[in-house]
Amino acid sequence: MDKELIKEHIKEKSKQTFTNKKYDTFFDGKVLQICFYSVGCRFSKNGNCIMCDYGKSRRKNLSPNDIKEIMEKVLNNLNEQPNILLLNSLGSILDEFEMPRENMVALLNEIANTDIDVIVFETHYSSINNDILQLIKQKLLKKCIEIELGFESSNPKYRKNYLNKIIDNDNFVEKVNLIKSYGFAVETNVIFGMPFLSTENQIQDTLQSILWCFQNNIDRVNLFPMNIKPYTLLYKLYEMGKYLPVKHIDFIKVLKLIPKEYVDKIYLCWYGNRQLYYGSKPTILPICEQDEYDKIMNFYQDFNLHKDTEYREKLLKDIIIN
Repeated sequence: MDKELIKEHIKEKSKQTFTNKKYDTFFDGKVLQICFYSVGCRFSKNGNCIMCDYGKSRRKNLSPNDIKEIMEKVLNNLNEQPNILLLNSLGSILDEFEMPRENMVALLNEIANTDIDVIVFETHYSSINNDILQLIKQKLLKKCIEIELGFESSNPKYRKNYLNKIIDNDNFVEKVNLIKSYGFAVETNVIFGMPFLSTENQIQDTLQSILWCFQNNIDRVNLFPMNIKPYTLLYKLYEMGKYLPVKHIDFIKVLKLIPKEYVDKIYLCWYGNRQLYYGSKPTILPICEQDEYDKIMNFYQDFNLHKDTEYREKLLKDIIIN
């Protein structure tokens, strides 16, 4: 990745003002996500991950009491019981830079008192160590734990040169196996829409990455069609005409090409059902014909809510878009 472009990315991020907001939630009928706001992702501050942005950062991290109040407020106002609780921050929920130890202890204590059985922590693989895994195991002994790791692509050159995201695949696998040794499941995030590749190569990169994940002891893949978020370098490239929004028709092509034995292990994220709001700068979502949007959104939601392989195979066979 060109150093001048990275400097531009850091410059764009620095234009953001701070927020006093403490959290966000998102519920899709199955997964309840709580995002705890923080001082921001340590990697984003260095210009890494040119596509990534979860929202404005705070001047200082939350307190343990903030965590307790957020959990009580969110869980006491649910109209429907979620199957899964997904916890994240503006980068990594298990990174003490964003979630200090005392905050994590407060969070785990609150989770232990919920009736939700499946708990997912989204984090960078470098934040995984025995200490944090032991703490989760100790506090949430009766819960089913899953760790969600950003990965994006199995191609190290693409990650480094096109996303400015540095991951050592061998070290990544070691962290996956460490997580599994605690009896926890592992999810990885894979994107569709790698910058600077043709559409066909984007499709192939996503498929190869999915296969790599399942061949390396990973339990589930979360698929993200690329969203172009304001105050990111990707947004700057979009404004310069050097990056185009991905199309739903191509993302669905990826889904149709996934081997049958893995179809029930896929979850779809940020497919056009949510966005960040920045006033005059909108999130650029995947695109489709206007009259097909509702059909596509219903398809994605149906896909996520039903894990049965045969059901999903039928959905994929029946969905036809132009």
